[in-house]
Amino acid sequence: MSESEPCFYAWCDEAERIEAFAAALSALVSPGALISLMMSHQQGCKTRSVDEVLAMIRAHFGGTNNAHLLSGVSLNDSKGGMLFGLKCYTDESERLCSWGPLCLTAGERKWDFYPDEIPVGRGPRSVEAEAAVAYHLVQGDIEDLLLRLCAPDASGRVPTGACTDKENWIAPVDMCATYNANAAELARDLALSWVSLHDKESVSRIAGTSLEALRARVDAAPRGAHVPMRGTSELTGSLSRETVLKALATPPATLLEALEAAALPDDAWRAAEPKARELLELRCQLDDEAAGEVPPAFWVDITTREHTRFLEEHAPFHVRRLPSGGVVLATHPYRTLWPLWADALFVLGLMS
Repeated sequence: MSESEPCFYAWCDEAERIEAFAAALSALVSPGALISLMMSHQQGCKTRSVDEVLAMIRAHFGGTNNAHLLSGVSLNDSKGGMLFGLKCYTDESERLCSWGPLCLTAGERKWDFYPDEIPVGRGPRSVEAEAAVAYHLVQGDIEDLLLRLCAPDASGRVPTGACTDKENWIAPVDMCATYNANAAELARDLALSWVSLHDKESVSRIAGTSLEALRARVDAAPRGAHVPMRGTSELTGSLSRETVLKALATPPATLLEALEAAALPDDAWRAAEPKARELLELRCQLDDEAAGEVPPAFWVDITTREHTRFLEEHAPFHVRRLPSGGVVLATHPYRTLWPLWADALFVLGLMS
């Protein structure tokens, strides 16, 4: 179970980093919201002008002088709002400690983003349906914020990014969401994961490595080498060098189709969905002042171990093809993408 707000990460060349930061900021900040900027070397300002913030960053960014800001964001899917933190780090700072290089945090506290209570009717309760509601209340926002950070425009400056409920950019298959600007390079997630786990590399430092260079890193490992993976079955227990190399040699369209097929919800989730839709409708009625009389309801805690365990084991995956040619893989922040990858690789006969 997460103990912090979700963190979003993005990589791009340092030469384009300020422009990528500027585009993300413009896509995130609510119109007229107060922006609090602090540079590492104590320069800073508080203003409602995005242009003023960007002018200060352009004047001082460089060396170990990084940009950190706080402001307000309107969430497109849930229609809510919260504070967000956006950070931009130089390559020099990344060499000292891997932070980003672009990093977005949603909210100041865990419950700013994750719902902790939902209304239910007076009938029998269903932990599974309540957990499914928790999924629906955050899933759209996860994908929306990831795309506002990584692809706020059509520039393509950011080739890859990810989201996790951890405080570091870890192996992509251990994240809850990833973004790749080019679906033909989707296997980058697998190769980055291998190099990070096998060679103990920081993902934020190697995320921009070319696919061919990553392939060479994997190929250089000893034959039969494996890295342990978090999973509950023999299928998901490890990832081998040979599996990664075979995946890199698989046509990208075939790999993407296998991931889409593996993303189908399981039986437990499908059984919970009808009741979850009823609970979501009840919540909408309670939020709608013009709805008139609504059924009696009371609020229940959806942060129990039973709720989070159901999400960890059954939250569905979403494979989203983007009009730009990119792709997003996503699930609830309490789960990782590895079970999705493991199922797809197994169906393709690539697991070894």
